[in-house]
Amino acid sequence: MSETSFGFLFFGSIGAIGAAMAFGTLAALMRYHRTGAFPGHEPGEVVTRSRYVRLWLRVVLGFAVAAYGVYVVAESGVL
Repeated sequence: MSETSFGFLFFGSIGAIGAAMAFGTLAALMRYHRTGAFPGHEPGEVVTRSRYVRLWLRVVLGFAVAAYGVYVVAESGVL
């Protein structure tokens, strides 16, 4: 396996994981906003402010990891 394809697979996978983490958490937050319940929880369950902040930080971190993955793959000349 060449160095370029290994880099594409490794850093592309990291970027994909970051994007999945960000979009999945964002979808759960949107559902909570719409229905008042997170997936797998009962409606009306109280969410603490610290948990809510951690979820938003997870979204930001996921987008940052995805952007880093795209940047590394683009700089390597694969895209």
